[in-house]
Amino acid sequence: MDIEEKLKLMKILFNPKNVALIGATNKPKIGSMVGISMLGCGFTKKIFPINPSPSYKNKKILGYEVFPSLDKCPEQIDLVGIVVPPNAVVDAVKQAIENDVKTAAIITAGFGEVKTEERQQENQELVKIAEKGGLIFVGPNSMGFYSSEDKNSPLHLGFGFMLPKPGNVSIVSQSGTMGTIICNALQRIRYFVSSGNEASLTLEDYLQYYAQDDETKTIALFAEGLRSGKKFKEICAETTKIKPIVILKAGITKTGARAANSHTGSIAGALDMNKSVFKQTGVIYTEEVSEFIYLIKGAQYLLPLPSSDSLRAGIVSGGGGMGVHLTDLCEKHGIKVVDLNLEPKGPKLIEDISEHLPFYWSQNNPIDMVATRNPTAFRNVMDLMLNSDCFDVIFTMTSATFLERINMLKPDNEYGKRMKESMLIMRNNGFDQIADYEIKMCQEHPDKKILYVSLTPSLGNPIFDKYDENEIMVFGGNLETAAIVLRKLHDYQKYVNRFDNKK
Repeated sequence: MDIEEKLKLMKILFNPKNVALIGATNKPKIGSMVGISMLGCGFTKKIFPINPSPSYKNKKILGYEVFPSLDKCPEQIDLVGIVVPPNAVVDAVKQAIENDVKTAAIITAGFGEVKTEERQQENQELVKIAEKGGLIFVGPNSMGFYSSEDKNSPLHLGFGFMLPKPGNVSIVSQSGTMGTIICNALQRIRYFVSSGNEASLTLEDYLQYYAQDDETKTIALFAEGLRSGKKFKEICAETTKIKPIVILKAGITKTGARAANSHTGSIAGALDMNKSVFKQTGVIYTEEVSEFIYLIKGAQYLLPLPSSDSLRAGIVSGGGGMGVHLTDLCEKHGIKVVDLNLEPKGPKLIEDISEHLPFYWSQNNPIDMVATRNPTAFRNVMDLMLNSDCFDVIFTMTSATFLERINMLKPDNEYGKRMKESMLIMRNNGFDQIADYEIKMCQEHPDKKILYVSLTPSLGNPIFDKYDENEIMVFGGNLETAAIVLRKLHDYQKYVNRFDNKK
């Protein structure tokens, strides 16, 4: 089957008019979890549970009438989910083909990843039957997929512990578990596929579908191995000119490559060769999970960035140490921490800032707020910096985690309790509005990139949900990540600009 035929069928796969679930059950099994996932993520179109057991005659599963086989369904089926035991998968696929179904998701494991002769033969038979019948499928050994192509009826045909909402990020993960972790960290998803063994559709196929989808703004890949390095390179070379591709590559050591082969049946390939392909094609590469998630967010929230050789950074910190550390990180990763004494408008900015801070402030960038008790000082200083022409990006500490920091205090005596109570009173006198203010500040200066940093982890922290809703970047836990992500995104921006300049 050529790629054009595949893409046409993938349109049905990702936006079916109905779904039949072969192996549906009311028992606490995968067949039940998949049905619950479909409903839990908002699928409103028709579902046809399929179970031949006489015990389901005249009964319902999740409120839907149960049918003994596909041919008993009252209408033509677009998509089948297959959640039967391994020895029944081939028959389920045959049943789908006999009923002119062209798309499927096979959740069941026990095929290409199992290196016994019997399971390899079963896998080959599955592929041969599907190809002959003109059917494409996700998996096997997959945790399914999510699609919000129809935002009014998003589909999660899978069993991962995730409840995403429609968004603009499209993901392929060769690990179901890693994929669900990524989806939970990002929340707003266009497409997510746990590609499994890729016996039919491969990572490269999904990548090509995402590349031509106008609603996909960022593509994210968790890859253990590639089926077609040449095809991957060709797609990436064209796609990265218009939308970023971020990849977390696993299986980069000899032992990891062996594990990848036993997990998905893929071959991890030489790391140096992969890195070379990523660099040539503008793919944003990482080997760290948290960095991967921040890169995906940053690609949405921070791009486009200025195209200058080095980004000009301003740093505002409540105390000196954090500012010094951020300065080191920026310089280490090629980000210029602006010396205001050397900027044309820098001395005037120093003078203006001095009106709001004690005389012993740092008198340069990074700006140390010296723990001033002036409640309006931070706002005034940030306004001055944002309205100056000295910075492309500004790093500053978020105060939204103040309450969390207070709650970490474990007083041992009455005086300690009084101190904690005093801090809570301070919080109640204005800290509730901090998130709203920090978000508003970003919205009022869309041309300036504000990066909030915190030693409190931000991934999965509900404190920062509102920031994500407004596409505002918060780096938590590891400040090193903030500088690395910004540098990699800027490298991507410079890569894209090379093509813009040729137009």
